[in-house]
Formats: sequence, C-alpha cells, structure tokens
Amino acid sequence: MGNFFNKFTTGCARFAGKPAMLIMCALLAVTGIAAYLSGDELFISGANISISIVTLLLLPILQATQNRDGAALQAKIDELIKASGKARDDLIGLENRAEAEIERIRLDEGQRAKRREKRQGFHKTRQ
Repeated sequence: MGNFFNKFTTGCARFAGKPAMLIMCALLAVTGIAAYLSGDELFISGANISISIVTLLLLPILQATQNRDGAALQAKIDELIKASGKARDDLIGLENRAEAEIERIRLDEGQRAKRREKRQGFHKTRQ
C-alpha cells in the first residue's frame, strides 16, 4: 500500500506542475464563475463541490510529496555533515529537535560566524 501511495502521490504532484493541470484549474475556475453568473443553484453547488474535491485531493498529495522531498534533502545534508571534517556532528538530525532549540543553535551559529569574521578581519589588517 505504501509503495502505491508513493507512486500515486509522486505522479499526481508531477502532473500538478504541468500546463495541463493549469488549464484544468482555469477551466474549473471559469465553470465556477459561469455557475455564479447563471444563478442556477444546482450549477453553483456542482461547481463548488468540484472545486472543493480538487482542492482536498491536491493538498495531501502535495504535502506527502513535499515531506518525502524534505526528508531526502535532509538525509543528503546529514551525509555532507558526516563527510566534512570541519562540520559539527551535533547538527545531524537538527530538524527533529524542538523549535526553541533550533532557534538557539541558529543564533549561536550566527554569533560564531561574526567572531570568525572579526578574527579573519584582524588577520587581514595585520598582514
């Protein structure tokens, strides 16, 4: 089931980025506008339901694809941290920590960068 879901969401997400999907959405929007202008309650209800269904289907599909892409990117970054001798290993898995801890580490890293810049600037002016 998981493999089918991954293939299905990936295919749908790829289709959502194609011009054909834009055309379908534009046609759906035009149908919605036509329904509103016609004043026919049944037509308006059908257009609203169609738009809602498309929206509700696309949201979890796109979110699942984004989650998978984010996890893959994070794994690649973790591998680069492991491979680099100068990188801090404690940053591996940072995305799984609390938001306050991530913010603290980000601020600490900013302060370290400023100190490095000052030291490098000092060395440049001495030379």
